[in-house]
Amino acid sequence: MQFILMILLSAMVQYFLPWWSVMIIPFAISAWKGESGGGAFWNGFLSTALLWFCMAYYEHLRSGGILTARMSETFQNIGTIGLLTLTTWSGALLAGFASMSGYYCRQAILPKVKTDSEKAKDYW
Repeated sequence: MQFILMILLSAMVQYFLPWWSVMIIPFAISAWKGESGGGAFWNGFLSTALLWFCMAYYEHLRSGGILTARMSETFQNIGTIGLLTLTTWSGALLAGFASMSGYYCRQAILPKVKTDSEKAKDYW
């Protein structure tokens, strides 16, 4: 559920705000509903990777490959696949860390209180 919510809200936000505002959505959703640091990271990473790859490929198709070819020249001719991969990885890593940060911020503000049985498990 968090994965789909991150994709949908990030897709809506990226049309109205700057590119980095897409990172706010994984941060907020993980701060609200995150279950673990690793799970929050992978939810943010994979949702943004899928979204940014699809959006970059859509822009590639929409421009007939002209935009991708020109941007590829800027990055020393890494090619279309290299540019789509670079775009996907950069967005995914940033969103993954933003998502993990949201989870850990919530844990810093509202730490989970352990029950007596959880404390006993930790002890033994």
